[in-house]
Amino acid sequence: MITLTSHALRLCVAPEIGAGITDFSLRGPGDAFLPLMRRAAPGETNASNFASFLMAPWVNRIRNGTFPFNNKRHTLRTNTADNMAQHGDVRKRPWRLTQQSANSAVCEFDSREVSDANYPWPFACRALYTLLGTDRGGSLRIDLLVRNVSDESMPAACGHHPYFMRRLWRSDDDLHIRVPVAARYPLESGCATGPAAEDDLTRRLRTLAPLPAEPIDSVFKSAAEPAPGAAPNTAELHWPASRVTLRITAAPIFSHWVVFAPHEQAAGNSPLAFIAIEPQTAVNDALNLAAKGVANTGTVTLNPGQELATTCAFEVVSES
Repeated sequence: MITLTSHALRLCVAPEIGAGITDFSLRGPGDAFLPLMRRAAPGETNASNFASFLMAPWVNRIRNGTFPFNNKRHTLRTNTADNMAQHGDVRKRPWRLTQQSANSAVCEFDSREVSDANYPWPFACRALYTLLGTDRGGSLRIDLLVRNVSDESMPAACGHHPYFMRRLWRSDDDLHIRVPVAARYPLESGCATGPAAEDDLTRRLRTLAPLPAEPIDSVFKSAAEPAPGAAPNTAELHWPASRVTLRITAAPIFSHWVVFAPHEQAAGNSPLAFIAIEPQTAVNDALNLAAKGVANTGTVTLNPGQELATTCAFEVVSES
């Protein structure tokens, strides 16, 4: 585990478990670091319970773990009860910490170093975390790349899966969000089944407004043009009572967003304490969707030695 601290921000990363984030916190009342993202429990070993994890060389779900590429059907091991290959093959793998400074760290993974890699092509990943704090916030930048280290072309995608707190230090926080989305995909078991279309939820998410009361688990195509007053491909979370704003600015290659606001059905459909806003380079089940004739699903084809390089920044501003 490594910890980076820069003025008002603190970041903890676990290279040994997917190079995932276990804590991303802002210095708040009483000079304490309070979580912006869901903080992992001490000793947590399941990356699914982290503050955020990395997804590569695919994102979200692949139905039945099978997909077509270059006129051949490929099969992956599935890891869900409904027979999906979910969230890539790196989030629970051990990565190597290869560089560290006072405010940055580099972690690397090479699938050739594990005996049970769950992808037909060998690949490598590199994640650079850079923390730049100020007295009232600052920014976390993550540079994530996937490299094809095989001797043939391969499909690739990557993304981030951060969980944000619905409330910060004020119990009366009413989280407002804005996400740069143009259209929502129809889903079946979390997999896209057809082209995206604009709907009421899409239009609502484009405007900074209170989080909808109903549970959400949807994937969207990114908007081509930013909303008025917003930067390109930038999502925003605003906690009005705590007077904190967090903006997620994703490179244009992140052409899709997932919004996940779960509820606990057993507790009377009660909202859980966190939501996820996930920038992804591809839609869920992208290759199978493309095989149906749907265009612009986001998968990138990498020739031997080529890289899919991405940047995503989380900027925090506190008015307290």
